[in-house]
Amino acid sequence: LKMLNTSYSQVERLSRTVDELLDVSRFVTGQFELKREHCHLIELVEKVVRGYTEQLQVTNTPVTIDASQTIEGHWDCFRIEQVVINLLTNAMKYGAGKPVQIQLSVEEGLATMRVRDEGIGIAPEDQKRIFKRFERAASPRHYGGLGLGLYIAGEIVQGHGGSIDVESALGKGSTFTVRLPSKTPQDSRISVTL
Repeated sequence: LKMLNTSYSQVERLSRTVDELLDVSRFVTGQFELKREHCHLIELVEKVVRGYTEQLQVTNTPVTIDASQTIEGHWDCFRIEQVVINLLTNAMKYGAGKPVQIQLSVEEGLATMRVRDEGIGIAPEDQKRIFKRFERAASPRHYGGLGLGLYIAGEIVQGHGGSIDVESALGKGSTFTVRLPSKTPQDSRISVTL
């Protein structure tokens, strides 16, 4: 069973790598298209976190979602889910089992998602570079991946007319903030710990 799980994980990783390379090709050749539909951001984030329950348990990473009751938008739900996955897996990878907080709100008419980890952090000189293709702030020897996750997340968010940025300091964790056009005025809050 352990060997089967290992094989499944390797196939999943390989599949994700192929998907990332295909996305990069679409961005570069201008063939990337968004399929917009009505999306509920909180439901989407909760679905992603539930899907990573096993990995979060293995890495001993607690995740807290702090959210407004309703955040809706006309987005490509699959692609926004991809952004959430990339930010969550980065937080797991670099967070060393420390808590991850996901805060969802509407600020100045924008759906805002902050993903905060308490991991290794990113030096100021690396904070713009990490959103470029094949760039990373940490050594690939210690952390796997191709350095495409943040690049892809950035392209998806910008394609929606939004923005993504990071606040971080070495040894003090990182907060990635995504802002997307929204049509939700509410700001009553709920808190969920998973």
